[in-house]
Amino acid sequence: LEVKLKEFLGVKHLFLVNNGTIALQIAIKALNLHGEIITTPFSYVATTSSIVWEGCQPVFVDIDPETLCLDPGQIEAAITPRTTAILAVHVYGHPCEVERIREIADRHGLKVIYDAAHAFGVKYRGRSLVTHGDIATLSFHATKLFHTGEGGALITDDDEVAHLIS
Repeated sequence: LEVKLKEFLGVKHLFLVNNGTIALQIAIKALNLHGEIITTPFSYVATTSSIVWEGCQPVFVDIDPETLCLDPGQIEAAITPRTTAILAVHVYGHPCEVERIREIADRHGLKVIYDAAHAFGVKYRGRSLVTHGDIATLSFHATKLFHTGEGGALITDDDEVAHLIS
């Protein structure tokens, strides 16, 4: 299944796990995050609880009313010296503003995780949306577009991060 999903999504590394929550937790561990992680409250509780379970503090930024995704115009105001990452959520197949989020993250030395549970198979500018960020995570819960009853995955194009995940 991993091989077929990598081919379908056009990604370098994909790791299957038991659910989307664990995928988020492993992403936080693999990127060695600590302190504050900027995220959205407009998501399933697992997005926030994964941050808390890994000993980090969620910092909420509001959503864009048009896309329902994290509003990049509000991210920088929430960054403090304790901020280590941005965990953004692609909502209902709508992509986050991945270029703006990457620019902000690069400017402040932050990692980017995308909760792409709603974005399986979504393409953005000709490539799979899950190729953005340091890590993207998927859920294969029965309520998702592509599902296995339960399950999840982590996706990265970074060999070093992939080694840490495996």
